[in-house]
Amino acid sequence: PNCVMARVLVAALVAMIIAILSGPTFIEFLRVNEFGQHIREEGPEHHRVKQGTPTMGGLMILFAATIGFLPVTHFRLQALTVFFATLACGAIGFLDDFIKLTHRRSLGLAGRWKLLLLAGVTVVVAIVAYHLKLSRDIYVPIADVSIPLSYAWYPFLFLIIAGASNGTNLADGVDGLAAGTGIISIFTFTAMMIVSFVRSSTNPAHRNVTKLDLAIIGAALIGAAIGFLWYNAFPAEVIMGDTGSMAF
Repeated sequence: PNCVMARVLVAALVAMIIAILSGPTFIEFLRVNEFGQHIREEGPEHHRVKQGTPTMGGLMILFAATIGFLPVTHFRLQALTVFFATLACGAIGFLDDFIKLTHRRSLGLAGRWKLLLLAGVTVVVAIVAYHLKLSRDIYVPIADVSIPLSYAWYPFLFLIIAGASNGTNLADGVDGLAAGTGIISIFTFTAMMIVSFVRSSTNPAHRNVTKLDLAIIGAALIGAAIGFLWYNAFPAEVIMGDTGSMAF
């Protein structure tokens, strides 16, 4: 069991070390290529100093998390789906950042295209959920009732994915805010998966490895985000941009 749990720690440590070690080279690459943040005119005055700060630091997070996750995962479909959704939303964010940088403006990918691409991500996640025969009921804790959504569950899934990715995107801007809050929320999910894994069987050999895999991807993202914070804490040397915030 200790060896099994070590996978979670290894994923976090490897991702953190990769992020810290690759940071200087990556930031220098962004500076040389002038991949700097463009600040909105109507934004707060103190945000103007961020103009030109290297952005797309999310690429560093996703790279480090991938290196931390892949060697220790059991390649369960559920974890791979979370991994896919993270990279796909990160790719949408990257497209957004890239348009901002090439057009030298604060507005990137048009909202309708962003939502259309997020709908595409939702379709893939929905197909996997259907294949796994996941419950389409929504449990309301205090009332202690389950509401069967039937096919309405799929638009609800889109609201969750689009809402979470854009909500985290809005939190990005203040040094360390998106990464800090991201670490807290993902740590909660990771802890839930570890507890769920341990409770899945009294016999360690029969425990649910899917839960462990989900904890591993959570740990890899946390490690990568901590490594990123090393360079993102005030005053930020790099900003995660939409690439990182949408992935989170």
